[in-house]
Amino acid sequence: MTDGKRSPWRAMALVSIISSYVVGGTVGGVFLGLWLGNQFGAKPFFLITCLLLGLSTGFYGVYKAVEPFLGDGKE
Repeated sequence: MTDGKRSPWRAMALVSIISSYVVGGTVGGVFLGLWLGNQFGAKPFFLITCLLLGLSTGFYGVYKAVEPFLGDGKE
């Protein structure tokens, strides 16, 4: 039997959360950067800045989602 902490459904949910954070942050950053670049006429600057901001936000979300599974070494 599988216990509640090793359920394949829980693993699939974690994978979908991780992928949505990474993809959502990246796509959101690109769209926001392109929109701001068109508004202010500095497309490459806003695109790169918002892409990096979206990626960092996505990976921070992944870290926070995975943090309970990492453990702190204290038992």
